[in-house]
Amino acid sequence: MLRVLSDILLSVDRGDFAALVLLHLSAAFDTVDYDILLQRLETGFSVTGTALSWFQTYLSGRIQYVRCGATRSSAIPLVCGVPQGSVVGPVLFILYVADLAAVISLNGLSPHQYADDTQIYGSCSPTDVHAFR
Repeated sequence: MLRVLSDILLSVDRGDFAALVLLHLSAAFDTVDYDILLQRLETGFSVTGTALSWFQTYLSGRIQYVRCGATRSSAIPLVCGVPQGSVVGPVLFILYVADLAAVISLNGLSPHQYADDTQIYGSCSPTDVHAFR
């Protein structure tokens, strides 16, 4: 966030207009499709062989249930979502949405991502503001 703030302040000091959009994807970790994630790890990040098998094993066979006091619901298998509270969970989510950063950059803006928070920012001179209408 400090880099984002620094970039915006430098733009404003130059007399440019600056914009910042903050995105928080609620429940985003719960929506990660395992097949898509594994495919992106393999094709986009060259994770293959034993490493890819480790991720597949890590994600498969997970269950979830709800407990209230001594009462527990039936366990159901999870078919999507990265484990929350783990160190690797935010990293897997960032790899899952990595294409978002590329799309933002291709449109002349700057992305900053951590887990399910994305900041999109950019600036332009006052004479170029009409181009963004």
